[in-house]
Amino acid sequence: MSMFSTVKAVLSGFVGIRSSKETERANLKPGQVIVTGLVLALLIALGIFTLVRLLVSSQG
Repeated sequence: MSMFSTVKAVLSGFVGIRSSKETERANLKPGQVIVTGLVLALLIALGIFTLVRLLVSSQG
């Protein structure tokens, strides 16, 4: 499975829109999904943190 497919599957899982047909069809390796999920969660958290810091610093 390509990295793009794994990222797509993890992101759709984050927002809860992954269909059961796609789940059955996909050959996802658990380790690959865990690592991708952790990396994406970290990137989302850092993005929110950076956005908040930018908004707070522009108010001051």
